Amino acid sequence: MTTQSLLAASFLALAVAMIAWDILMAGRITHLRRIPRSFQALTGIAGLLILPALVVAYTSASMLYGRAIFLVAWLWPFTACLFVLQTVLALGRRLVTPLLGFPLLVYNTIIAVVAVAKFTIASGGTPPDLALAFNAAQASMLGTFFGAAALWNPLYMQVPLFAPSLPARWGFTRAVRVVLAGAAIALTALVVIEMPGAFAAINSYQTHRDDKPQEHPEGDFRLGLKIFPDLRSGPPPLAIRHDLNLADTMRIDAMSVVVHPEGARGVPLDSLARTIERRRSDSTLLIVALGYPKDGSEQIRQSREAYTEARVRDIDRLARRLRPNYIIPAVDPLEEGDRVLGDQTPEYWIGYLTRAAQIAHYVNPNIKVAVAMSSYGTRDSILYAWAARPGTPINAVGFSLYAGFDGVRSLDTHMRVAQRWMRQFPKPKEHWVFAAGGYPLLHGEINQRHAIWGVFAWATTEQPIKGLVFYEAGDYNTVRGLRAPSGRLRAATAKILQADSLLQSSVVKGAIP
Repeated sequence: MTTQSLLAASFLALAVAMIAWDILMAGRITHLRRIPRSFQALTGIAGLLILPALVVAYTSASMLYGRAIFLVAWLWPFTACLFVLQTVLALGRRLVTPLLGFPLLVYNTIIAVVAVAKFTIASGGTPPDLALAFNAAQASMLGTFFGAAALWNPLYMQVPLFAPSLPARWGFTRAVRVVLAGAAIALTALVVIEMPGAFAAINSYQTHRDDKPQEHPEGDFRLGLKIFPDLRSGPPPLAIRHDLNLADTMRIDAMSVVVHPEGARGVPLDSLARTIERRRSDSTLLIVALGYPKDGSEQIRQSREAYTEARVRDIDRLARRLRPNYIIPAVDPLEEGDRVLGDQTPEYWIGYLTRAAQIAHYVNPNIKVAVAMSSYGTRDSILYAWAARPGTPINAVGFSLYAGFDGVRSLDTHMRVAQRWMRQFPKPKEHWVFAAGGYPLLHGEINQRHAIWGVFAWATTEQPIKGLVFYEAGDYNTVRGLRAPSGRLRAATAKILQADSLLQSSVVKGAIP
């Protein structure tokens, strides 16, 4: 088990222990006669709601369930506020020692502020900068345990704690109290430590608010949209309806889909092929990226050769059945690939990409095989230098560009690195930005719009870059979509329409003699 996996497992175990503590504490308090009735009622209600509130908080962040669940999405911030009130009453009635009560009050207050901020964003509002900063600081703290997944996975959240307003019966329970209270204090300290960086992250987006994109009167720059959740089965009907309609509204030039190996065969692949064939016009490009199996780490540990052969067969099926214009044999190999498969050397990826490109070109010589860079470190530099070099079987090279825990500061660094890489070659290959996006539930929808606009403006000024794919149509497995779970289109959508209009108008002006 890696250090990251160990930290993640430890946090999840702590969260389960906190939920169990809250339920147990609520049951004990409601049966004690000497506890004030109002305090008993408040604790009992909060203890009853904690588990369903957490379920609602998770499911309401996905479009697949959000339209039905969003009506009760208020349950999580309401429950979090009940925990704050319970701690305040416990302190006010001297049912808990201030030495423990005040740190728990700060801990619960941070959770409540973040819950209310997320609910405000999900409802289309803009919370105050202080609330956004707490939201960003909490995400950075969670990133210590879960890595980059804390940016977009709604599963990762903190669990509030009841103030222990009755004496411990046994030494074991006393020790449990100490451990849970210590953990809450430590997590609070980590959030507070992240606050200065969180404020800087929120403010960093302003640098891209007024960026000026470059016109392309030749019409050689295309805009794309990533549609559907990452597929392990056929595309869900809800995603088909919403995403394809959004693609029509945005008049996109390219559709991008990510297919995991489980969805690259049999009925799921046929379902995807029929869906795309019905809506794909002659002028719309199709970009298909192959993801990773759920048990990818186990497969590659048992036999790297067998795993590679299986993925090459997946590329063969995708190329034959979907007939894509571009195929990406591995999604972000040195970031997402490392997360799923463990660290693999650039040499492994070069060998795999070579074999995947050969099979794709054998199926259809017109398919362009592409690879995307996402981590911008030494290993990505090695992979880029190979892929971009003339004579390799890679036809197009691209980048994944997202905001990060620090807002757009790391994004700006990545764009500078990508620019430097491209300038190594006098006659560079075709380049794309295969993924560009932000995190609306983390830094706010306005900042998501600024991040997307900043990448678009940068990409249009770089001559080798011929297109950009916006990530993604809706919130499914990741919270970074243009459509919120309630069905509402976010502010970034209007900015993308503005980008399309700018490109179209430049083409029209260029055509006028």
